[in-house]
Amino acid sequence: MGLMDKLKGELVDIIEWIDDSRSTLAWRFPRYQNEIKNGAQLIVREGQEAVFVYRGALADRFGPGHYELKSENLPILSTLQGWKHGFDSPFRSEVYFINTRPVTDLRWGTPTPVTVRDPDFKMVQVRANGLCVIKIADAEIFLKEVIGTDSSVEVDEITELLRRVITTAFSDMVLETKLGVIDLQGRQVELSQKLKEFVATRVDDEYGLSVEDITMTISLPEEITAAMTRGVARGVEEGGFLDNVGDLNRYTQARQADAMLAAAQNPGGGGTMGEMMGMGMGMAMANQ
Repeated sequence: MGLMDKLKGELVDIIEWIDDSRSTLAWRFPRYQNEIKNGAQLIVREGQEAVFVYRGALADRFGPGHYELKSENLPILSTLQGWKHGFDSPFRSEVYFINTRPVTDLRWGTPTPVTVRDPDFKMVQVRANGLCVIKIADAEIFLKEVIGTDSSVEVDEITELLRRVITTAFSDMVLETKLGVIDLQGRQVELSQKLKEFVATRVDDEYGLSVEDITMTISLPEEITAAMTRGVARGVEEGGFLDNVGDLNRYTQARQADAMLAAAQNPGGGGTMGEMMGMGMGMAMANQ
């Protein structure tokens, strides 16, 4: 560090963090050799927490407010540094500012489809995506497990970590609930809450993060959505739903049968008996 930084550290006696970006989760106050004067002013704004760290050990913590730093309001740091009659000036300590506001725009999605065993459609590949809201709940764990010796931590640095945790939790939830695709789509609000619980157990103790909310939208293959729509339409006419959805083979056969019937009823539309026979052979092969 240069001479100007040293002089700046000697002259400045206000410790604060001004950040309007909302993209930084933690920031270490820069001081020459981490020296702080007796009586220095600490300003902690709303949505922040200030944490003193001495030789890797977490010391005193301050919520929003304006403080004059002296031994009386630094009891843990006084003990760590062995102060018996007030502290020496200047004293050495790192000061981290933690962003305690919720981070609301974390997007997640399954990078690859998740296989669901369904009673009607057999094995189905589904995807999911949504938003996650998190905030730092335990500064001590976050400092140890995420910040380490870094001078700052940005939201982007934990986004990929959270995406991996959420997608793994989604896969585990699908396996545990053993729900078919119809129930997965129909109970998305309930399952979002369950997914939140799955994720919370993996990030609170490990990273000091609190999961405030998770939204989830489940996407199915187009052919499955079409089969479900067809089942609903038949259910309206026949008084059933699940019995009319069936698996993909039955759905494909039904479409072929409809096409053959339409061709037979419209001989001038370009359909030939050979084409209809080809469809029939396809249906027969599908039944084998």
